[in-house]
Amino acid sequence: MITRARSSPKTPDIGRATDPDIMKRLAAGETGALGELYDRYHESLRRFVTLATSDAEDVDDLVQATFLAAGKSAGRYDGRASCRPWLVGIAAQLVRRRRQSFKRWLAVLSSFSATRSTLVDPRSALQAGRDVGWALAQISEAKRVTYLMAEVEGLSCEEIAAALGVPIGTVWTRCHAARRELRRAMEEGSES
Repeated sequence: MITRARSSPKTPDIGRATDPDIMKRLAAGETGALGELYDRYHESLRRFVTLATSDAEDVDDLVQATFLAAGKSAGRYDGRASCRPWLVGIAAQLVRRRRQSFKRWLAVLSSFSATRSTLVDPRSALQAGRDVGWALAQISEAKRVTYLMAEVEGLSCEEIAAALGVPIGTVWTRCHAARRELRRAMEEGSES
């Protein structure tokens, strides 16, 4: 079951640093600020990356890489009250780069092999007990990441567009197509 991420509180706890304060300290080179950021958002980012990569073995590596990238680019943080959308955007970019690297690696490996693997029949995979995670894995990564950012992470279309560097219309199109494709996959699974 996919659950929507909790929004960060509108007013910070007394004595609790705000995200912009943490980012300013991180930009100034205070490494302890990275730990605070990690403690605050690692669970949310891990859930996002897990769903975006269909629970790949390198989820924790991608989450850590997200925080390291955030540390390196803290000086470019735009100062909004919550840096969760910004962090999810970094994670989405890392997931995309990972896919591109895998594509290149697969192309190299494929050039060494004359045999082709057989395709899995989606109906038999659904009958084998696959669920929403399987259905998510069947849609393109761009649609899956956009859908997860909207539906699970609760980001606005404007935040998603800014994080992914795409027009807002692209966000709407990807979300709509993802919903349609997920619904179709789930319906096919229930007919089996």
